Amino acid sequence: MLLGPVLAVITGLLFYYTGNSPEVSKMAAVLVLMAYWWMTEAVNIFITSLLPVVLLPLLGILSIDAVAPQYMKDVIFLYIGGFILTFAIERWNLHKRFSLGILLRFGSSPEKLLIGFMVSTYFISMWLNNTSTTLMMLPVALAVIKQIHGNDDTKRTGLSTAILLGISYASTIGGTATLVGTLPNMVMKSFYDEHFPAEQSLNFANWFSFAFPMSLFFLAICYFVFKAMLLRNSDHKAPDLEYCKTEYRALGKMTFEEKAIAWIFLAAVVLWFTLDNKTLWGLDLVGWKTYLVHWHIIPNDKFVNESFVAILMGMILFFFPSKSKKGESLVMWEDVKRLPLGILFLFGGGFALAKGVEVSGLDDWIAGNCTGLKDLPPILMILCLCVITTIFSEFASNTATVSLFMAILIPIIPMLGIPPLLAMMPITIAASYSFMLPVGTPPNTIVFGTEMIKVRTMLRVGLWLDLLGALVILLFTFTIGQWVFGF
Repeated sequence: MLLGPVLAVITGLLFYYTGNSPEVSKMAAVLVLMAYWWMTEAVNIFITSLLPVVLLPLLGILSIDAVAPQYMKDVIFLYIGGFILTFAIERWNLHKRFSLGILLRFGSSPEKLLIGFMVSTYFISMWLNNTSTTLMMLPVALAVIKQIHGNDDTKRTGLSTAILLGISYASTIGGTATLVGTLPNMVMKSFYDEHFPAEQSLNFANWFSFAFPMSLFFLAICYFVFKAMLLRNSDHKAPDLEYCKTEYRALGKMTFEEKAIAWIFLAAVVLWFTLDNKTLWGLDLVGWKTYLVHWHIIPNDKFVNESFVAILMGMILFFFPSKSKKGESLVMWEDVKRLPLGILFLFGGGFALAKGVEVSGLDDWIAGNCTGLKDLPPILMILCLCVITTIFSEFASNTATVSLFMAILIPIIPMLGIPPLLAMMPITIAASYSFMLPVGTPPNTIVFGTEMIKVRTMLRVGLWLDLLGALVILLFTFTIGQWVFGF
């Protein structure tokens, strides 16, 4: 805890006595302090995220009325609306019906069972928070593993390890497939929209067009790595999934509430996809917000975005009555109270940090000292950035990593002369591809907490996936990325 302030003071003094202004020196100290505490978690990452509220005004970098709005950007409402939809899905067990249905349809061989867990987790985590998805899938996985082991809680097998790691990694990979799948995606979008408003828009549809096929391809790679490293010498048979059958039968027929939530959720996805104008297979499609402008309902297309859709559909859930629980709606305020407040601080801390870097002039110093990057070929530069981000995110929160790297990267991009998304999207996805350590992602921590996975196994498998992940990101960035974004 104390080493963070010590490093910050040393950094500030080094900057000042090498000819930088007091503002740049003080902001560099704040940047180092937050980066160190975020990386080591010596102080809770959410508390660290509140440092700009205290330090930036105290050090004369930003006034409190300039710092405070950074903690309530519009992207935070995308996060809130997405969580409200998640709470409704969880409240009526729609996610459980979906996951159990997939598991039962995939059969009972070890390979098919692993595919069933990975595919169901992957698709759920495209829309639900990764942590929630892992926590939801874990009881089902543990019950199936118990049958595999014949109720022997001390037994460990390659299949059980593969299932647990499959849930963790598939949850992380699925989160990168959609704009709302995981927090780093939304953080990056907010940075991009604010700093590069004249560039090509980043929306739900073009993110999905790029990231979905990439994540699906990487999920397949992940499965084959598990098969080669964990199932190669597996001689046991998978269970008959009796637990899954019992749980699925207990759900009964699909209820009115489940159907209503499914339709509302589908409507949200359609509205996200059709928000902006786009060209698809040679056809020019007009987004619905363009019609709102044309009909003079809104003055311009900046008045609505993905956050607007998320809150709109989330609010509809409050007004949609339940049939089985009289006087209640599909989601209740008691459900929304579960919203993790710390994530809002984490969002805001990254935005405030970036604002301080910009206002203090530290961004010019960073850009001036990274001129060597522009001499690298773009493909090599992106590969280096992905590897560095992945390594850093093994030790720090993925959202904190993206917030920090965006603050550092934004002043460099104009100097590099490349499209902003060419650097920002690969880094954001690479921050989620942290598979080596239990602290790399919340899903890693959750499955490691079962005490059924050895650290060396996670290191061995995760190292291959970290390296392969960087190569997959690079491959798709310069193929599908060129088609979707025109890199």
